[in-house]
Amino acid sequence: MKFAQYKQQAQKGFTLIELMIVVAIIGILAAVALPAYQDYTAKAKVSEAASISAPARTAIAMAFNEGKLSAATDNASLDLPEAIAITSKYVTSVTVDGTSGTVATVTVLMRDTGIAAIDGKTVTYTVTCVESAQCSTAVTGGGTAGVPAKFLPKA
Repeated sequence: MKFAQYKQQAQKGFTLIELMIVVAIIGILAAVALPAYQDYTAKAKVSEAASISAPARTAIAMAFNEGKLSAATDNASLDLPEAIAITSKYVTSVTVDGTSGTVATVTVLMRDTGIAAIDGKTVTYTVTCVESAQCSTAVTGGGTAGVPAKFLPKA
């Protein structure tokens, strides 16, 4: 009877190896989750470019429909504020630049995200319009001046 009591007392609690295994598993999970979370927060900050540039992209489509879109199209010709006046927490400016009667770009300059790969870089929306169809938008960053593709919002 004394042996059974001794065995029960010895089984209380966790052994050191069990605790070490649990700590190792938590460490592995954290090593995988932390980079994914950091990418997620970076994407959320860059997504502000989509919302802050939406009025400019809409103005481009309206200018095309009214036959006013040209290579000379800019913020002023679309009755938008000047580029540096369109700002938000993570956006420095929004610049419109017409390239032809059917294509214009909206360039968004990012700031203060705390991520070196994004701060001071651009997100570019290329708006292409076609007669008897709606305008389509392509999002790019790329190059040394652009936000890396993995952080870009969808069109």
